[in-house]
Amino acid sequence: MNKYTITKLPKSQVEIKVEMPAESLAEFEQKALDEIAKEVDIAGFRKGAAPKEVVKSKVGDQKILDRAAMMAVEDSFPKAAAENKIEPLGYPEVSILKLAQGNALEYKAVVAVYPQVDLPDYKKIAGEAEFKAPELTDEDINRLKMEKERHAREHWRRDLLDSLAQKSAIEIPDVLVQGETQKTIAEFKGRISQMTGMSFEEYLKKTGKTESQIQDEIAKDSEVKIKNFLVLQEIAKQEKIDVNDGEVAAAMAKSREAGQEEVPDNGQEEQLKAYWRQNLQTEKVFELLESDSKKL
Repeated sequence: MNKYTITKLPKSQVEIKVEMPAESLAEFEQKALDEIAKEVDIAGFRKGAAPKEVVKSKVGDQKILDRAAMMAVEDSFPKAAAENKIEPLGYPEVSILKLAQGNALEYKAVVAVYPQVDLPDYKKIAGEAEFKAPELTDEDINRLKMEKERHAREHWRRDLLDSLAQKSAIEIPDVLVQGETQKTIAEFKGRISQMTGMSFEEYLKKTGKTESQIQDEIAKDSEVKIKNFLVLQEIAKQEKIDVNDGEVAAAMAKSREAGQEEVPDNGQEEQLKAYWRQNLQTEKVFELLESDSKKL
């Protein structure tokens, strides 16, 4: 049976050290030999038909051992993560610590994990966040009341979310920030072309900025966006706020009736459902927090 040592690292990373018994590694050595035997060409034999001892002599023990280690890691790492209730984000960085015939295999894998969100007393903060209703004149009551209230509510929500995020303890993995940053940069470049007709390189020359400067600015915004998202997700989780399929379907149908959304291709349908599910869940979280506010 494999032995595991789990160490928590900064930035929501985890190191998993795995020790696999020699007899288990030997089983992977045999599997590796079987695979290599099917691939290697040896004079005098049909491909894949050479005796195993001949194959070993041809390719060498180290190549077989290296393949066995790779197979052992691919097999054991997901099990190690599952048994220790670790949810990896992306692929791990694997380092072999000990590898020799007849001995145990030891390796370590460092992987980013979904960050733990340590929330403040969000109900108390929401309760103390005063909502100031807009002052309306007789002239604009009928025409502007709903619009002013909408702006006031958006402002309140933005300030509340900023306050919650600042008081929440979250270590955001770099992989999340990098992914959001690259996605936003790609969208930004597309908008520059559509709105100005300039290439991104022309835009940089005109603004006097470098791509690195823009990437740094977007990275900061991406970290804020991710932190806000994680706070809302954690509140939804703790308050057991969910959105059912019927609510998603109704929201999509209403949007299409209003001409705000076209019927997507099959490949986009699930993405659109996920978008509406997230929007509706966020709205429910804010409605919960608004119910605890001093005045709305």
